[in-house]
Amino acid sequence: MATINLSENNDVIIPTNDDTTYRGLKGNDTYILVSQENSSSISVVDTEGENVIQLPEWSKIKSIVVAKTALKITCDDMTVFTINGADKFSYDVGGNITSNSIGSIKTFTEFVNIFELTPPSTGTVNKFTNKIVYEDTFRVLYEVKVQEEDNGNKYYLNNELSPSLSLKSGEKYVFDLNDTSASNHPLSISEIKNGTHDDGFTVANGIKFYAQGYEKTESDFSSLFSPENNLENAFMVFEPAASDTILYYYCLFHGGMANDAKILIDGFTPVISKPITSIIDVTNIGASDYKISSQNLSFNDPGLTLERGKTYEFDIKTSNHPFQIRENGSVELYNDGVTNNGTSNGKLIFTVPVDAPSLLYYICEFHNGMTGTINIVDKNDSGTIIASSSNSSSSSPEPSYGYSFDFDILNNYGENDILITSFDM
Repeated sequence: MATINLSENNDVIIPTNDDTTYRGLKGNDTYILVSQENSSSISVVDTEGENVIQLPEWSKIKSIVVAKTALKITCDDMTVFTINGADKFSYDVGGNITSNSIGSIKTFTEFVNIFELTPPSTGTVNKFTNKIVYEDTFRVLYEVKVQEEDNGNKYYLNNELSPSLSLKSGEKYVFDLNDTSASNHPLSISEIKNGTHDDGFTVANGIKFYAQGYEKTESDFSSLFSPENNLENAFMVFEPAASDTILYYYCLFHGGMANDAKILIDGFTPVISKPITSIIDVTNIGASDYKISSQNLSFNDPGLTLERGKTYEFDIKTSNHPFQIRENGSVELYNDGVTNNGTSNGKLIFTVPVDAPSLLYYICEFHNGMTGTINIVDKNDSGTIIASSSNSSSSSPEPSYGYSFDFDILNNYGENDILITSFDM
């Protein structure tokens, strides 16, 4: 290994020569560690003076080996820096003397503690990691690559096919988009799966884009991406908020590149909805009947047969006639497994509990004549959900308009006497 002896002055050194040892003398020297495009092995020896190792913004560390007085750092899987007399150096994380910037200064022990290691009294300790310097702190790094799969181009993060991520609010995460495979696939984050390709938007807060050494708008950032362009220092940085729960990463140019990957914040556990067994459409015939349709069948106030453990979606379009599921003889709603019970315009989801009673009822909140039974079974052998019921006022009634009245003729009244018991607008 060749040796380059430095001067006795306060030298600033960017060690780049492969298979070379840089030996400092009496000055207070600063060594700026910069990864090389090709594989390199570089050593630094300097035990005199007050010397500094600088790791500028966007410096990466992929693995670290620590001895009592020595340190080996691997950057970008290519450049390996070995620092002898490492306990004599201070470590400037994020600083760069060439631009008169100072980062976060660490002792040898403090520096290796960043990687949850302690200098051993004998032998070595080591750790594989994936970190990058951003704002004077080592952050978790996700290296983004793209590979064609059977169903199209897909994102790989740290060599894993479209993984779901678990992130912490208040932490900053760096996504590295400098690999040539990602040159036409700018990555962003949305509250909606597939982002702008599914009527979503990039998150408004906590996201920053960098390229060519400067912060960029999303538009300017994405304009740099093309199949022919070689990217330079292209990064997306994201800091989740405590109010975030579940997010999605996606490509600004192409849909479907992240499969079903999710970003879960602070251990959020998404509710996994059971698949919909059937969709049941519900409309109304004035104030007299519900018209219920499913499986190409349609009846007024029919009986329903639902199976325990299955999920049914009721598509309710019955303005001013709230559709309620109740138990027999009770004015209380039956809400076990029911979402949006009592809606008159929306989707009511019913996942039938395994301990649901064998008989339930649906009924209009305002009109008792708009009602029917819900039979709950373990297995519906026929598979038919709805069946005609004699409860309906007519097999095919005409819609009513204006006022409608319910009349009761009482035996103890005169022949022409009637009693109005309810009315509906």
